[in-house]
Amino acid sequence: MSELKLTGKVIAIMKKQQVTDTFAKREFVIETDEQYPQMVKFELMQDKCDLIDKHRVGEEITVHFNVAGRKWSDKQGKDVYFVSVKAWRIEAEKGATGGGDAMPTSDAEPPADTFADDLPF
Repeated sequence: MSELKLTGKVIAIMKKQQVTDTFAKREFVIETDEQYPQMVKFELMQDKCDLIDKHRVGEEITVHFNVAGRKWSDKQGKDVYFVSVKAWRIEAEKGATGGGDAMPTSDAEPPADTFADDLPF
């Protein structure tokens, strides 16, 4: 798979989750700057959890990531498929002032449909 990367503004940074004794993850969300902006949630795993620490809500960043998918079968034999978007490098955009709102990390869900006010009617 070719290198995947996406640029956008950080809109949410969640707290680190210690899933098991040996596994930790952290999530964050960026919003793309397009005609129809997309809010994309990324996961950081293990030693990568701290990569988002030097970035703030409101900052423009580029995220380098991999897409991973897996299948899980429940007790009734029904197959369920999962997709993860796993970040492995984060870069501040050139010329970014590094900031915007200095909001603390949260467990809150990202805001819903923030571009609805852009409609012309």
